[in-house]
Amino acid sequence: MPWSYFRVLFGLCLFTLLWVALFEKDGDLIGFIWLLCFGSLLFCLATVALAMWLQKPPFYASIIDIRYLPFGIQKFINTPGIANLLCLFPMAFLAALLLKPDQRPRWFWTLGILGFTLSLIAGIALGQRSYFVVVLFIAPLLVAIFLLLLRSWRAFIALCILLMSYPLLRWLDQVMGMHFLHRPLDQTLFNDARFQMLQYWFERVIANPFQRIEVGPSQYAHLEWFHNFFADIHRLSGFWALLAAVVLVTYIFIRLLYLIKVDRRVGLFLMAIAIPCFLIMNTSVVPEAERQPFLLLLAIGAISEVILGRHRGSSKSPHSDPVAKHDIVNT
Repeated sequence: MPWSYFRVLFGLCLFTLLWVALFEKDGDLIGFIWLLCFGSLLFCLATVALAMWLQKPPFYASIIDIRYLPFGIQKFINTPGIANLLCLFPMAFLAALLLKPDQRPRWFWTLGILGFTLSLIAGIALGQRSYFVVVLFIAPLLVAIFLLLLRSWRAFIALCILLMSYPLLRWLDQVMGMHFLHRPLDQTLFNDARFQMLQYWFERVIANPFQRIEVGPSQYAHLEWFHNFFADIHRLSGFWALLAAVVLVTYIFIRLLYLIKVDRRVGLFLMAIAIPCFLIMNTSVVPEAERQPFLLLLAIGAISEVILGRHRGSSKSPHSDPVAKHDIVNT
């Protein structure tokens, strides 16, 4: 890949961080996350709709990239990347159940239910196991646990119903002979190529972290990527870049934990998006294919810093200190 691409990627990261810092209200910060995920959904829906119009299924590993069509170029991309981006909006919709009604984005229920439904239809059309594991299992389970912490019983029960619907959908899938949902939780999940490549990298990086590690095992040596955020950073840029990535991601999650102490609902909302987003980054090709999950995680980290910074500022203000306020009144 040309170095100019990585300069553009760096510019996008910097732009995301600076843009978040310009928002003055917490509602704008939540809206930024919502719209970023909604934009990813629109891109994926347009891609899947065009593929269903111009191509014949199955679409795996060969779906038309709509970004090149205006230039008269027909280029194909891999379907797992589109499936990963399809996960972002359902994740944000489910996570927003943790917010108070007045904290949620405008037209939350209308856009949320419609977007979730269309995302599910597009996910079924693609038939990617990662989509169903994230959208119908990991994200609802995570939000349900957080709802228990908040004691939001009605939303908790609704999510439990969603979790219970997955085995039913899988049974209907088998009965109807479609086999869209059969693969996600079958016994071969941990024999998947991504898990085998991750194990291969992890064993070698522990043995010698400063040695360059090419994609393996041997049956996957022809692939260009490990399909893992940390493994590909280590392969491309070495140990120190890997260490920087680990420190960055760890720092973001630590700050999220601090944010939960300051503003529980907003903190849990961001954490419920950050964890599935982090898992997606570690089963996909971040630099080449899906930049949005990484930019989303950066935005979440920036939002945490903005809110924590405002909290520190308000706690130091004389008007927020009862003792200082008493002194001012006496004066």
